[in-house]
Amino acid sequence: MYEIQPEDAELLKHFRTTTTKNRPLKLNRLLNRLRMEPMAGKQVIVCTQPYSEYAIGTLGAGRGDPVALAPQRYAKLADAQWALLKIRWAIHSPYPWPSDLD
Repeated sequence: MYEIQPEDAELLKHFRTTTTKNRPLKLNRLLNRLRMEPMAGKQVIVCTQPYSEYAIGTLGAGRGDPVALAPQRYAKLADAQWALLKIRWAIHSPYPWPSDLD
């Protein structure tokens, strides 16, 4: 399994500035690593109002269990994706979130 390296923090800058198909291979490798976790308790993006409001949710322990939504809401999908990236970085990376990205 890919291990997160200190220099991977530099790749996070490309997350907001590139489209999915134009992302560097190293960034895709990092994102795939951050997405690898069991479904139970996994953080996901939930659309609470179509095309206008998003929230971060935590999946339940089993299929069909309710998703626990965080109180924070985002008007743009990109903002919710950025928030989820921060959460997953904190869970999986032994390195702190780069201060210049806030």
